Amino acid sequence: MTKGRSPLWTAVMVLVIVIIMLLGAFWVIRAVQHSGGDGAAVAVVNNQEISEDQWVAELKKRYGQEILTQMMNRKAVQLEAQTLHIEVSQQEIDDSLQEQISGYDSPAAFYKEMNSQFGLSQQDLQNEATYQIQLEKIATASINVTDAQIDSYLQQHEQQNSQQRQYELAWIKTDSEDQANEAVQRIENGEDFGDVAKQLSIDSFSASNGGELGWIDDDDPFQPAEMMKVVKTMNKGDIVGPIKLDDSGYAVVQMLDIRLPQTSKLEISRDTARRKIALERARPLTEVEQQLRKKYNAYILSANPQE
Repeated sequence: MTKGRSPLWTAVMVLVIVIIMLLGAFWVIRAVQHSGGDGAAVAVVNNQEISEDQWVAELKKRYGQEILTQMMNRKAVQLEAQTLHIEVSQQEIDDSLQEQISGYDSPAAFYKEMNSQFGLSQQDLQNEATYQIQLEKIATASINVTDAQIDSYLQQHEQQNSQQRQYELAWIKTDSEDQANEAVQRIENGEDFGDVAKQLSIDSFSASNGGELGWIDDDDPFQPAEMMKVVKTMNKGDIVGPIKLDDSGYAVVQMLDIRLPQTSKLEISRDTARRKIALERARPLTEVEQQLRKKYNAYILSANPQE
């Protein structure tokens, strides 16, 4: 995954990962249950076997309540989608996955991590996207969105994508201009930027890593505006400084790499745009799930589903 993202992007991805972890547990439990759960060994540690039954029991203990509730949600949402004649297009699924993929270096990197970290195949992820879209369409079924609103949303979306670049940066932050000039002089004399950053930078977060900030969006509000204004004029390999910062500090910046915008992979359909606009006025999705469970009389039979 890319580094240097904003806290909002990070929070969104944390939520996505939590959902994916539960989804992974769901598919594992279902697969094992379908295999018969006959107690066969699934792992060995120092000649001691771990059986399928033990594995499933531990999964139920950790995720039982959440997975059982999610399974009921899926049944209820599917029934409501059938009642409302809701369909999900492949384009909408692709839009949903591309939104997640945009936080990774490439689609291949995204699918590889989902498989290695959570055991999820591309089909599993498409199934999850389908469920989420069905739920969102149910939540927004009665909300009217005009063609003009969709046109405006798509135009704004295209403009945001076309303006978006990413920069892989390293910096040296100092208290004074003299210290920043010293850093520049040492680098010009042949010292490594990272070594100088470790010695002179007052930014403890990045100094130990040679001043590296990772990948930064060109509109990242958490980076100094004065620095980002200069960054947008730099080319790969450039080192610029001192740059005066609003907090009375100074910066010397190194451009490690630049990613140009790829608008084509972030295009979305009109159906997706309509749904996203309507979601701003919809009830919380967890509330919709709860109401659907009630509508379709879904409840847990066991008092303790972990057992």
